[in-house]
Amino acid sequence: MKCAVTFLALVASLSLQAAITIGAYNIRNFDYDERYRIRTNKTELTSMLLNLKADVLSVEEINNTAEFNTFITTKMPGYKTALSECGGEHGQHLGFIYNSNTVEMLSFNEDLAVSDPGQAGGCNTGSRPLGIGLFQIKATKQKFYGMTAHLKSGSNPESIQKRTKQFEIIKNIIKELKTKTGVADFYLAGDLNTTQYISQGQDFKMLTKFVSDLGMVNLTDKLGCSAYWWGGTEDGMEDPSLLDHVVATPGLIKTTVKPQLNGHCKKVSCKQASLAQLGVSYESVSDHCPITATIQ
Repeated sequence: MKCAVTFLALVASLSLQAAITIGAYNIRNFDYDERYRIRTNKTELTSMLLNLKADVLSVEEINNTAEFNTFITTKMPGYKTALSECGGEHGQHLGFIYNSNTVEMLSFNEDLAVSDPGQAGGCNTGSRPLGIGLFQIKATKQKFYGMTAHLKSGSNPESIQKRTKQFEIIKNIIKELKTKTGVADFYLAGDLNTTQYISQGQDFKMLTKFVSDLGMVNLTDKLGCSAYWWGGTEDGMEDPSLLDHVVATPGLIKTTVKPQLNGHCKKVSCKQASLAQLGVSYESVSDHCPITATIQ
């Protein structure tokens, strides 16, 4: 009986350890947004990141990579970073923050194919690259690929057309990696700039098809929003949008998924809101909110 109890306790312990939290956060032009002349509020950012308790977090718009690496090392003991060398025409680097106590990064590289589809990708031209990390969950030794993307922004036809090509390229990269490496599990997260997602327009259809074609699951599609913008009208109110997503293969999910909305998006429940209501995280950290999903 004693052995049986010990075994059950061990199984329960491994089950708890196997749960991981993954997410995405576009940290607006860290650590200084030249457009609005706003320096990133690092005190607020620290609090937000620590509260996420993420094991792997995809991050975008890291303009000052050296400062970001120092910031994470100082403010988040146990966490490590892996950031792209390239950042596209606006110098917006991307990559991962990860908890080295729970996951190990086995490799990291960036793919410029999404920067300028059909052309030779440039490090400092076009859109951002695709960040690709190979991770291993320490408790279970399960390997999975994480991908951080920051697709072309804008709701005009040209931007949507480019995103269509970018989705197709990412799909092919995933298929190729599965074939070449034998690793079956993947997640894709980041600012996919799905400007028409809430209205179920073309972006909604594109991402839905992408997820379906790869047999993946959109873990965060029911969150309601992930960012705010001025809404195109000078009425003093900001409008919600759903630009950021976390999608994953079923092999990562196991049994349960707990999506979580954070920051000012959670504070105002994805409703139209004033600047005062959105508060400091919107004003001096990012127009986006961190989104996460705990999977087990």
